[in-house]
Amino acid sequence: MTAPSPLLSAGPPVWNVARAAGLGPLTPAPAELHDQLADLRAALAGVLVAAAGHDLVFVGRSPEPLRAYLGGLLAGIRAPWTAHGLNVSLLGAELSPAQQVALRPLLEAAGLNPRRLAAQERRAALVDVVASGGTFAELHQALRTWAAAQGLPRQSVVRRVRVLGLECSGPARPGAQHWSDLPELRGVRTRSVLIAPELWRWLACDAALKVATRWPTGTWGHTADHLPERTPERLQALAQARALYLLGTAAAEREAMVAALNVAGGQQVPAVRALVQAWRGTRHSTAPRRNGRLPSPR
Repeated sequence: MTAPSPLLSAGPPVWNVARAAGLGPLTPAPAELHDQLADLRAALAGVLVAAAGHDLVFVGRSPEPLRAYLGGLLAGIRAPWTAHGLNVSLLGAELSPAQQVALRPLLEAAGLNPRRLAAQERRAALVDVVASGGTFAELHQALRTWAAAQGLPRQSVVRRVRVLGLECSGPARPGAQHWSDLPELRGVRTRSVLIAPELWRWLACDAALKVATRWPTGTWGHTADHLPERTPERLQALAQARALYLLGTAAAEREAMVAALNVAGGQQVPAVRALVQAWRGTRHSTAPRRNGRLPSPR
């Protein structure tokens, strides 16, 4: 199947950076993006290897650059798994029963309906930049409660939805408190994908450029019917996401990603080997990168 684009999220409307016509004029991507490319590539390689063919669900706004880059990498190819975004902001939140119910249409849109996962024998992996693990805990608790409401054993969600945390590497990393030991994640398959401290801060920082708006629990019942305001910061975010998308479509970049996947152990993962074969069996018409520079966000 052709993989659905990971560029769009369950949540408020957002621009599809795969379509230049709807973006309007954009400036060049921010210069600091180039400094993050090697680490971003390695981080995504770690996610794909750890996911092992599970459907990917990127949580919140922090993984936006990974999603934009992956959207380009998956453009025009067939993949045995899907990738979605789930734009919910759960930092520090403890969901009430009513909020868990309000979350269900968003989980459904992101491919996380427990009954559908069970009926189709699908597996999913939640992906987010992690510090305390609280977002993962709340989502997994909400999924297990929904499964029980559907007459399914809670264990069915534990078996089918794993958790991948992008964790800051280094001796003093924020995840040193063992986020995966949270009671709500007991029995869940968890995996830390260690990433460079500079990349962790770049992804996690609230001031970082984001295409989507923040969407905390109190706003879930008031979905906007229009795209976010085109502020100077958001236009920069669009330019950044568009450049990452275009980069992922280039044959030379896909070969660079193959090398990163090999370093991460991708040769041992059938789904990764299938992805590499799909890249090498597809001729893409987009122009390759020149002189190591990011493509212009045209």
